[in-house]
Amino acid sequence: MKNHPLHRNQQGAVLFIALIALVAMMLGALALLRSVDSATGIAGNIGFRQQGVAVTDTAIETATTWLSTAADLSNDIAGNGYYATQNVGITNNDILTFQWDQNGLKVADQNGYQLWYVIHRLCTATGKPEAGTCADSGETNVQKSDTGETPGLAGNSSITPIYRITARALGPRQSESIVQVITY
Repeated sequence: MKNHPLHRNQQGAVLFIALIALVAMMLGALALLRSVDSATGIAGNIGFRQQGVAVTDTAIETATTWLSTAADLSNDIAGNGYYATQNVGITNNDILTFQWDQNGLKVADQNGYQLWYVIHRLCTATGKPEAGTCADSGETNVQKSDTGETPGLAGNSSITPIYRITARALGPRQSESIVQVITY
């Protein structure tokens, strides 16, 4: 056999370049893996938030039903999560400061979510709703007299106040959804 002089002159440059390319591909694969993992986490969080908004419907419906059957709404009924004025338990008009465990009504646990609601009448004072102290829906409640005639606005009419229902869902991964509905 003949000795080839080329074998003696090789110093492994190709091997060194191949190792650098392999390290670069490995770093690219790790970056891709992290990116996919982050995207999956974000998609999961968005899903939890959307589910939280969906389950707040239960609390809103419960509050609406209670509101339509309650007899006297002129004063606070804290045991049912109802307040006759607009900012009870809220600091600086920020609903995120509301103390749900103290002032809200826990409705139920549904699909891993804890649900609360609170109802605020949009008035600045308790008592009978009056035009100067309550936000008005624009509809007037006029009561008929015993004679069947509808009296004028003197004495027998009142405004229809507006109510703000706020529902909160606290779910998996500390996801929190707060939904507000205005009704009258």
